[in-house]
Amino acid sequence: MYRDFQLLCFSPMGRRRKATYSATAHHHEHLKLFQILGYYGGIADLELAAYMLQNANALEKIVIDPRTQIDKAIKATKDFSENNEEAARSSAKLRLPPLLPQGVELVIL
Repeated sequence: MYRDFQLLCFSPMGRRRKATYSATAHHHEHLKLFQILGYYGGIADLELAAYMLQNANALEKIVIDPRTQIDKAIKATKDFSENNEEAARSSAKLRLPPLLPQGVELVIL
């Protein structure tokens, strides 16, 4: 039984679409910590975070880390990477707080 979960994302490109918040509910009764590493702030990232916030009943903390996690595999220019990280942080700060259940801490690195 997992109490924390890390997800490494790599999806900087993609088509723009409207966010949908429908998925088959599966309650994660024991998950206390959920981390999204490589958060880009796109629709898929937002939908995943929203799903976990709605379905992880024991969740205490969600950590959003937009820093590039796979630097060795992908060499992006420093300016490109820093701009994307800041855009992802801004997106998370704007979009996630309204979705937070009471008692869940949001940490944006």
